[in-house]
Amino acid sequence: EISMQSHIENTGAAGSLLLGIVQGDLECLGHSLNSDTIVEPARAPLIPGFSAVKAAAIEAGAFGCTISGAGPTSVAVVPNPQAGAKVKDAMVRAFTHQGKLDIQYADVVKLCTQGARKA
Repeated sequence: EISMQSHIENTGAAGSLLLGIVQGDLECLGHSLNSDTIVEPARAPLIPGFSAVKAAAIEAGAFGCTISGAGPTSVAVVPNPQAGAKVKDAMVRAFTHQGKLDIQYADVVKLCTQGARKA
């Protein structure tokens, strides 16, 4: 059972996440990703090494890190491409060493604030 407090916290984090995306505020977006009190706590133990990956991303300079989709894909928000490269390498090392996973793909991409558009 999920507490009302967790629902309230996650609703606030969802609003903050959207605000961060719309305004292009990477720190807000990262903080929001780190604020999940429902899904990530339930899913993280199912992904080998995820807690180490998240800690490595934050330590390497990410504003936030979380599970992407059903996992084990993870996403981190970084201030610039140089920090992104450092965070990516730290996450890959953590997945490889602590999670014992064979990483097939890792990349640094820019946040798109415009969304889908008609061509």
